[in-house]
Amino acid sequence: MTQPAIRVRHLSHRFGPFDVLRDVSFDVEQGEIFGFIGPNGAGKTTTIRVMATLLEPMAGRVEIDGVDVTLDPETVRKRIGYMPDHAGVYERVTVREYLEFFADAHRVSSASIVAAVLELTDLGTLSDKLVATMSKGQKQRLQLARILLHDPKVLILDEPASDLDPRARIEMRNLLGELRSLGKTILLSSHILTELSDVCTSVAILEKGRLIVAGPIAEIGARLDAQRAAEATGQPVSVSTPAREARVPVARRRVKFRVVGAPEDALAVVANAPGVAEVELLGGWVVASVEGPELGIAQIVSHLVAAEIGILGVEQERNELERIFLEVTRGEMQ
Repeated sequence: MTQPAIRVRHLSHRFGPFDVLRDVSFDVEQGEIFGFIGPNGAGKTTTIRVMATLLEPMAGRVEIDGVDVTLDPETVRKRIGYMPDHAGVYERVTVREYLEFFADAHRVSSASIVAAVLELTDLGTLSDKLVATMSKGQKQRLQLARILLHDPKVLILDEPASDLDPRARIEMRNLLGELRSLGKTILLSSHILTELSDVCTSVAILEKGRLIVAGPIAEIGARLDAQRAAEATGQPVSVSTPAREARVPVARRRVKFRVVGAPEDALAVVANAPGVAEVELLGGWVVASVEGPELGIAQIVSHLVAAEIGILGVEQERNELERIFLEVTRGEMQ
């Protein structure tokens, strides 16, 4: 079995009388984009600083690619790229000079590496531009370029899309997807849940220094649905209990279908498809609540095709992560 890219076990820390982290444990698997979520004061930044070897935990253990951050911080620093929230930049140099400086600091071949990183982050046309004249989004990409110079396996990004305009957010999201395709593991902290839902496959949610839930988004949603269904029948199930062990109905997802012609014609067809619990018309879309695995969506499409109803679009509602966050947290702060 492949070891996790990041392994956190029983992590605790306090500042004065305040317990900012309390027995936090979770794994980030290799090649994931992992969302790290929680309200202000939940302990996210403290956890990230421990991962980045900037803070020693008072209790517990954190490993990056199998290396303990406390026992061997030098090796960890070679394997991570850390981008803090609101990181500063040297502004009175050009983009190329900025990256060459940090390439020399990492003792890597500056000419070839800088050229490759400029191309990857789409900063090549800006290489002679003064950093001081760059936009916020361009500076964020420059920060990301900086942490890629030594080719780290694990990227730890604290609010990388903070204060970016819509275009810059899209560019950052696309870049993260490209980095994942290159084999990077990315831990991404953000308050923007819609952004995380577009790129993350797994998440960990903190509140008041405690881990509330962690794992693949689809599995967490299924466990919440299982818990709700079990409680309705008087059989409480913990959110931490895997849905496959709960012996209650599996996840339900809402899926929208846009069809050729009157959507009313498709309503009865979708209603009779396997796994469809509810169906309604909403703004020109046929919206179905589908139980079971995602294969059920393909079966609905097959039913529509068999009924000679043209399909213009199929779209799952994208608020799953927001729903999970609202259900598992209480809005409490330290």
